[in-house]
Amino acid sequence: MSSNQTAAAATPTKVAIGIDLGSWNARLASYDEALQHPVMIANHDGHRTTRVLIDKTDVITEKTLESFVQDNLMQLAASSAHTKNLNVILSVPSDKDETTLQEEGFMQILQKFGAVITDAAATCLAYEDRFEMKDGQKILVLDGGARGIKATLLECMGNASGSDKNELPVLSCIGPSQRLPEVNGNALIDILGQSVAQQFEQKNRFPRGEVWESKKAKAKLRRDCESGLKTLVINNTATIHVDGLYEGVDCQVSISKPKWDHLSSKLATQAKKFLKELPEADVVLLAGNMHPWLKPHAKTIFQNKLIASSSFDPSEAVALGCAKQAFLNMMADADTDGGDSNNNNNKAPTMKVSVSPVSIGIKAIIKKKAGDDDGESKSTDEELTMIRKGMPLPALVTHDFAGTVSMDLWQLLPQEKQLATFAELEESTTLKLHLS
Repeated sequence: MSSNQTAAAATPTKVAIGIDLGSWNARLASYDEALQHPVMIANHDGHRTTRVLIDKTDVITEKTLESFVQDNLMQLAASSAHTKNLNVILSVPSDKDETTLQEEGFMQILQKFGAVITDAAATCLAYEDRFEMKDGQKILVLDGGARGIKATLLECMGNASGSDKNELPVLSCIGPSQRLPEVNGNALIDILGQSVAQQFEQKNRFPRGEVWESKKAKAKLRRDCESGLKTLVINNTATIHVDGLYEGVDCQVSISKPKWDHLSSKLATQAKKFLKELPEADVVLLAGNMHPWLKPHAKTIFQNKLIASSSFDPSEAVALGCAKQAFLNMMADADTDGGDSNNNNNKAPTMKVSVSPVSIGIKAIIKKKAGDDDGESKSTDEELTMIRKGMPLPALVTHDFAGTVSMDLWQLLPQEKQLATFAELEESTTLKLHLS
């Protein structure tokens, strides 16, 4: 469902917030109702990225994650929205799979602050106005970040009822995500940083390797080289300027694009090989900090299947998609709650149950009326898959049933459990699933 279609549905009482909790940088976005699209939130320093605070072992722990989200991201979101009444959607950290998230308690921590969707699903939402999602369409999401390149293939299952154009499509993940950890944002920054450090050492006659070994100088270089990588995509030359880089000496080193292509050629070869071995897809989307470097390689391999993002920065796609999903959830909740007190008596009954926010499959065990040879009425059991196993984009899905006596809803993943039981149903029943 597009943002334009939902804008007039109801007026939300909360502010929709999306949080991209990356392994290195976190980003926040809010949904602007006046503009009818999400916008990025800048932190107190004016930056649209906030460095994820981790412990000295460079590992995100349950304690540091909760503290960082609560003390930094939630306060920043409340300050930007001018209210603490927030509807928050968070993305799953890209370097954690679902089993790890559940076992280490990360999922429970994230759910304290809001609902959780996958970064691939959020990316698709950010790009939704750039292409039309069709039933059976395969979408490949390439996310290049600090932990490497991750490729996730999703299939658009369309609307379950096939009739309501306002219903969100369901995206099912086809198999596990494929990763190339060797080619990551940190590796690219280090390659550029070491080259700049060597030229700086030669120019100022410092011992070879001394500057890069300095933790303070290395941190300064890496910060400027991160923005220098984006410049090299647009221009033929990038100038890395760092005030007082080492022993009070300023650094100003220029790197040409041909030289950079030579420096990163080994990683480029690995990336191209990885991309060529990925499964076929109808649409390819880019996300993550590495998108400027990854885009020309993806364009060469996937050609016109690669969707351009002229209206937003692909590195911000996950945060924008999360904010859009938060707003859609609020609209769906407002529609479910009615809004017209005169029609409350006619409102369909609503039941809320907890399901897995990442991997899920839903089936219905239906008991139907059937007549036998003696003319007596009996019931027969029938299983119906309502949501296939995989990773669905939170959605509104409608199913119509006829001649049904009772029905049980079951979740299939990550473990099988009964969600709800509906008894003594009418001859014609409509069930609407709101996955959020």
